[in-house]
Formats: sequence, structure tokens, C-alpha cells
Amino acid sequence: MHWRKQWVMMVFILLVMCLLSGCALIGRQYTPEQIFKRAVAGIAGKEMLTFTGRTGVRVGNGLPMHKQFKYRGIVSNHDELAMDWGSTEVFRKRGDYAALKKGKSGQEITHARFVRQHGKWNALASGHNTVAGEGMLDRFNPIQELEELNTLNKTIRMEASAARGTWVVRIELEPASAKHWLKERLMKEMRTINDQIVILGTKDKGSNQEVQQKLNQVWVQSCEELNRQLEHSVVQAVYHLTIDRQTGLPLKLSSDCRISRQEANEEVHEEALITRVAFEDYK
Repeated sequence: MHWRKQWVMMVFILLVMCLLSGCALIGRQYTPEQIFKRAVAGIAGKEMLTFTGRTGVRVGNGLPMHKQFKYRGIVSNHDELAMDWGSTEVFRKRGDYAALKKGKSGQEITHARFVRQHGKWNALASGHNTVAGEGMLDRFNPIQELEELNTLNKTIRMEASAARGTWVVRIELEPASAKHWLKERLMKEMRTINDQIVILGTKDKGSNQEVQQKLNQVWVQSCEELNRQLEHSVVQAVYHLTIDRQTGLPLKLSSDCRISRQEANEEVHEEALITRVAFEDYK
């Protein structure tokens, strides 16, 4: 009887080991890149979802973030996105998005609407006309961000610190790709600003032309300065995407985009844009 108990125990241990190894194989049947691509495809295929985000700028190391903002997005009908953006103080006064859900956002909040056409998110101006993808909130659309990340040169690996039932994928862009991508996004925003200058000039034809010329001059100088600073900067961008193992859909997206450059006095100036986004209400 004793040897029979030992045999049963050995069989039980082997069975547990097989189950554990099977679970490990299930977790390893997809590479980190495949898991990431499936998550991007999954979120792109949803009819409805919401996301809430927070972003802020950190200057130097160890300093608290300043210029903090919050935003919320609601995707409906698969290809339509409404976004609201404002300072953390404004959102705090309005009940942390509760007022936005009821359509009560006030004038302190910036609104934007987008529509996805041929795989691209285009901003909608008044009258619901597309504006060739330009928009001040364009860069903070996390769905578009994931879709663009999917096309860039990067390294992807799994993080070991994932909570139960999730994967955490770490995406680090190659520095050259990170700088080129950041430049494209910043220049798109600069073009949006220029469009607003042109619109103002068209509306107020009787206004001082000298003021209009000065605004144009400031815009050109700002573009040149932006290009100059980026040319001498190093850009590092790291993303962490938390994915639900059961559905394969993104739950959270965090990013840390750091820009560093050496100043004329030989000191290194560093800024970081920190972003945190949570996804929910998938349908």
C-alpha cells in the first residue's frame, strides 16, 4: 500500500508539472511582437470604447511634473472619436470626467472630433469637414498612437512584472525613428497653428496687416528654432502596454518620451513627456 501511495503522488506531481508547462507554452505561443500586433488590431476593430488619459512635462531628473493635463475620448460607430482636453484643475472641479459624460464641459475644455478614413484619423472642423489629419489633440489619440507605433522601428519584449491575467509589453523605439516621429508630430501641430493664423487673417481683413506679418514671421522663426533644437537632440521613447490575456485588448498605455540636448554652456537640458492612458467600455 505504501508504494501505491508513492506512485499516486508521483503521478499527481507529474500531472501538475505537465499542466504548468502547458500554461507556460500557452503564454509563449505568441512572440511579444505578435501579442502587440494582435492588441493593436483588436482595439482598431472595436465599435465602441472610451479612454481617459493624463499627461505632463518633467524637466530634469527627479523634479515634479508641471503643465499637467487630462483628456477623455469616446469612440463610437467604429470610426468616430470625440475628445475633451483640459487642465487637471478643470477636470477636478467638474467631477473627474463625470460632467463630460453628461455633456457638461464648459468653455475651459478643448473639444475635438475625429473620423477615421482609409486607416487615418482626420480632425473635423466646424461643419464636420475633414482637415487632412491636422488637429491640436491629434497627438493624444492613443489609438492612432498605437497604430503608428506598429509601423516604426522598435524593440519589443515582455515585462516580468505583469499582474495576474495580463501581459505587459515594453516597446522602445530606435532613437532615429523616435526623433523622426516626434518631428512629424510637432510640425503637424505647427501647421495647425499656422492654419489658425490664416483663418484669423481671413476673418479680419480690415485688421492691421503689420500684425499679421509679424505673426507669420514669429511662426517661421519658431519652426526654424524647433528644427534646430531637434537636430541637436537625442530622443528616447519607451512605451508600456498592459494587455488582457483573455481578450488580447489593451488595458493601459504608458509612455515616457525624453528629449535631451547639450546647451551652449555645456549643460545637458532634458525634458520628458509622461503619459498615462486607461482603456475601458469595449463593445
